Amino acid sequence: MGRDVLLLYMSPKNPNYKTQTNEGAVRYLIKEKETPDCILALCSETVRKKAVVEMPDGSTCTTLEYFRDALRRVGIPEERLVVIEVPDSMDDEKKQFQAISQLLEKINEGDTLSIDLSGGMRDTAMLLVTAARCMRDLRKVETRRVIYAELRGEEPVAHDRTQLYDLFDFVTAMDEFFSTGTAQKLKRYLWSEGEKDPVLHTLPTRINQFSEDLALCRVQKLNDDLNQIDQALKKTPKKSQNLTDLFFRLLKDRFSTEFAELLSSGEKALPALVSWCAGHGMYQQALTLLCEQMPEYVCQHIFVQPTPKGWEYLAAQMQNKGKPWVYPLFHFHFCRLTLMQKEYPYTTDLRLTLSRDDAEGNMLFGVANDAEMHDYLDMVLASGQLVIDPAIRPQLEQAALLYQRVMQYRNQINHASASDLGLQSERVLPLDTEHIKETLQKIAAYLHEIRPLKRNVPQGVKALPVTKTIPAGAVPNL
Repeated sequence: MGRDVLLLYMSPKNPNYKTQTNEGAVRYLIKEKETPDCILALCSETVRKKAVVEMPDGSTCTTLEYFRDALRRVGIPEERLVVIEVPDSMDDEKKQFQAISQLLEKINEGDTLSIDLSGGMRDTAMLLVTAARCMRDLRKVETRRVIYAELRGEEPVAHDRTQLYDLFDFVTAMDEFFSTGTAQKLKRYLWSEGEKDPVLHTLPTRINQFSEDLALCRVQKLNDDLNQIDQALKKTPKKSQNLTDLFFRLLKDRFSTEFAELLSSGEKALPALVSWCAGHGMYQQALTLLCEQMPEYVCQHIFVQPTPKGWEYLAAQMQNKGKPWVYPLFHFHFCRLTLMQKEYPYTTDLRLTLSRDDAEGNMLFGVANDAEMHDYLDMVLASGQLVIDPAIRPQLEQAALLYQRVMQYRNQINHASASDLGLQSERVLPLDTEHIKETLQKIAAYLHEIRPLKRNVPQGVKALPVTKTIPAGAVPNL
């Protein structure tokens, strides 16, 4: 079981007062039934060696000796006081390093800290707080109290400023969100405050649900999550003078900016979602979103669909049963380089090969170039598998090349291993976050570019609804 540890810098006793400031912090902890098991005291040379304190019997002693006696008077054995010797001035980094390193050596995993900020130079409080923050992450040491005492009359008056210290957690939680997109820490931090004002935890709860659904690729729930965030942003916390409320209001304004593009996109939020994921390092999530939603999004804005002959082939594949036709069409026609090869026009084996030979290995693992995509589209149009709006052919070829990159990156990530690293050629996409992020940004820009377009159906062609599903084996009247 961990100890209750008090950290302090011992301040010299002022001869004009009967007590010393650090006594106030100790008495406060005793009153709160948190009597320290150990007191780690940074003690300067003045505190340790100068006998400036007059005792009732007329003798003099050092502040350190006085403090030991004060501890005995309140029932704390003097062996609980651990002295850490420091110079009178810690005005350079080397001296500060030595003080903090001695302090950290004496804090154990599982201890609970209280910090007394009553004594020391102006940077001492920062040193103690820094030590406490480091110990939380390195040794699971939590800080329960942050206090200071001032001399007023006969007795020192203690002030609890733990809430101010806890704002560091608020800052850390905000940093976590804007770095990773998750609001889990914000949700935890604001939960207790939410008991007084539900608005304080409703918004981070909604945002955290959005980030969880995104992280778990629950793409069907994201629009509802964004609607919930929109509603939460419209609610205002109760007015108060609380610092948490003040920073929450600032955070709420920042959230409004952060989600502005997502919330204004409505049901066509895919480009904004992809940008969000790329900006927060959620690369696998962005690729999953594009894999599942990009075919439908593209087909809503530019016209391409299978002919009756093309539909018949897609419908004959049992794995396509019950799926909207847009996904099998993109997956079959555009996501595999093998389909670009005239020798393998209908290859559907999507497994990675063990061979590193460019013809057998990298062909399955690689992507097409512009000329190959153009030639392939010539072939499938000539063979009567697809019908398109000729005016948008460049946009369609671009969509096909980008979608192929989505699928190949997902394939590489899902099957990444030491042997896969040998599959390197000009056809293979570089598997690193920088190139993935760049690809995602290009796709988001492309999707945003085609958003104003409306599909133009060629004369004499009956357009298929993009949500129409394939009943395996059935051929619709096109």
